[in-house]
Amino acid sequence: MILIREATEDDNDALNELQKKCPMGTSMVIGIDSSPDYFARSRPFKEWQVLVAVDNSTIVGSAAYVIIDTLIEEKQLKTAFEYGFIVDPLHRRKGIAEKLQRHIEQASLEKDVKLLHLDIIEDNLPSIGLFSKMGFKKVKDCTIFSVMPYKKQRTTAEANIRSMNEADVDDVTNLINEMYRDYDFFAPFQPKDFLEYLRRMPYFEFHNILVLEDNGGIKACLGYWDHSKVRRYIVEKMNRTLRIQTYLMKLIGLFAKMPRIPKLGEPLLNYNLTAMACRNPESMTELIKHTVNIALKNKVNQIIAAVDQRNPIAANLSQFRHTEMKMHFFTKSLRQEGLLNLGERKLYIDTNQM
Repeated sequence: MILIREATEDDNDALNELQKKCPMGTSMVIGIDSSPDYFARSRPFKEWQVLVAVDNSTIVGSAAYVIIDTLIEEKQLKTAFEYGFIVDPLHRRKGIAEKLQRHIEQASLEKDVKLLHLDIIEDNLPSIGLFSKMGFKKVKDCTIFSVMPYKKQRTTAEANIRSMNEADVDDVTNLINEMYRDYDFFAPFQPKDFLEYLRRMPYFEFHNILVLEDNGGIKACLGYWDHSKVRRYIVEKMNRTLRIQTYLMKLIGLFAKMPRIPKLGEPLLNYNLTAMACRNPESMTELIKHTVNIALKNKVNQIIAAVDQRNPIAANLSQFRHTEMKMHFFTKSLRQEGLLNLGERKLYIDTNQM
């Protein structure tokens, strides 16, 4: 009999082993390793819970959710973001994912959550089918940009770029709040909340946030989170098309600078972008260039950012050599809130919600 319970720190090693059994992707199959701390992905959130499905004392599945107070259509709502669904391949087709989902829904109702939401990569057809069957509706497609840092970027000499410090908190929070005030799923930051958010994020400090200063004021900010320290991605398989592309890029690389795709068994190192905001497009482009140069120096393979396609930063990211992938944004209402236009407004996507 499958039992659902809250995970504890004692489950850490078992969860890491389970995750290694559950690679993701199709054209490129990626293994995931969150050791030593499986819970590191959840720690940036203030109120979170990881669940495990147990069969005869063995953990065979897991899922997580976080409670977030946010603004949707200018209404303040308590929502739950779901993530981290994994099921042991030997125990699939037993309804384990459905049991985990029903547990999340019951717990969310008890916590007065009004809306559930999650995102699914476009090629993850099993998850799309599962959550559609359980009452989720796709409300929008967003874009995951993967910028490839393969050559040094020329930055404008006048650009005054530096790391953020605590004295910048008011200016940075004001800039972020100003940019995203009309986005659904964005809750304005108070300086105290922003500081707490930074302190909760593992392997992320003030020096990971760049600011561009002009005439004494901050015109843009961008955070880069070394997500490889939270979850390591290992290339396990490639389909024939990708193998051919990798071979061609290697040949071209003999004569020109080209992005490097890791070989089988090698790690896929990445930065996730967060706290992105600007008052003009040129400032954001300069910060992305600066981040590309940092990633190049540290031999990072890709810089990841998920944005609403109508977010002006999408145009900044498109200027760099990159790949794009659709990310479906799904919601399920637990109580009727009259959200008639959900998906029509721009969506705010936190890097942790990927």
